[in-house]
This record gives sequence, structure tokens and C-alpha cells, in this order.
Amino acid sequence: MTTRSRISTARSGERGFTLAETAIAMLVMMIASIGVVSLFNYAIKYNAGARDRELSMAVAQKHMEWLRGIPYDSTTRGLAYHYPDAANPASGGLAAGTVTQTASSAGRAYTIVTTIANDGGVSDANSTVKTITVQVTPIGANTAMGRVTLVTRRSTLLTGPN
Repeated sequence: MTTRSRISTARSGERGFTLAETAIAMLVMMIASIGVVSLFNYAIKYNAGARDRELSMAVAQKHMEWLRGIPYDSTTRGLAYHYPDAANPASGGLAAGTVTQTASSAGRAYTIVTTIANDGGVSDANSTVKTITVQVTPIGANTAMGRVTLVTRRSTLLTGPN
């Protein structure tokens, strides 16, 4: 047998990939990698949103705890709300109204909207129950992902008619 016939006999059992098979395999791998990349994009976006919510919750809880610490009596229920800061360290009261302010925590700026409402449509002087809402939104973030709203009710201790 000649050398040429031996080579052709040995190669007759071997088959390689055609150009079309290689192109189809690359297309399938590209589609799979696009799915993985979009999954990473989704994870990064929602993890950042969870971090925004967590930090917003900490700011909202701090404000709400401060509001819960204010005694609810005849002097504070008509006193204007003011969260203490370096410029004005005096504590504020629980008068009805809405106050918008900014605060910074963990290197991030937040918009804080505090709303105090008298229940029953009465004036501050006659109010015995108030609804307090604190809404915190990170500035420059996706507001739907990072916004936190806390609501509580405060009441005075009054002696009943009996």
C-alpha cells in the first residue's frame, strides 16, 4: 500500500466541523451569554435598590423614634415640628403640618417629608390623636426602589368621663 492511500484511509474516519456548524454553535453561545449578562444587570440594579431602602429605613426610623420620644401633652401638641440640628438644637413639637427637609447619612443625601395630622378634624389645642407619617427618599436614586414610608399614631393620656 502506498503512503497516500494509508493517509486517506486513516482520515476517512475523521470528520471536522463545517463553517455553518461552527457559526451556529457560536450563535447559541452568544444568546446564552446575553442572558447571563442581563441577569447580572438585574442583580446589580436590585441590590443597589435594596441598599437604598435599607439606608432610607434607618433614617426614617431615627426620625420616627425622635418623634415618639416627644411627650404628647398640651404644650407639645401645638408646638411646631422641628428636628434638632446643629443650627437649632432645640426639639420641636407635634403641631399638624408637613415639613420637608434634607439629611445626610452614610455619605448619602435624603429628602425627608414629615406629615403630622390631627385625627377627627380638630385643632391642635383639642387634638388627642395624631397620625405621623415620615417618608424618606434618597436623593438621586430610583425613587420607587429606595423610598420608605413609616406611619404611626400618637395619643394623649386622658381621663375618661367615668
